[in-house]
Amino acid sequence: EEEKKRLEEEEKKLQEEQQRKLSVNVSPKDKGKEVADEPHPLVLVLQEQLEAQKVEQEKIKEEVKNL
Repeated sequence: EEEKKRLEEEEKKLQEEQQRKLSVNVSPKDKGKEVADEPHPLVLVLQEQLEAQKVEQEKIKEEVKNL
């Protein structure tokens, strides 16, 4: 159970880091602009995945509490 929680935390950190990198990374045509007009589609996908993972993690925490 502890191992499962540790792995989930590691995966969460990796996804957050990846999301941070993608949100900063702009394409060459956007160079010179301070902020890209819209977030990269992959950033949006990662945000959705991260939110879903947070919900799942909360469910797991509740299950652990109820053991």
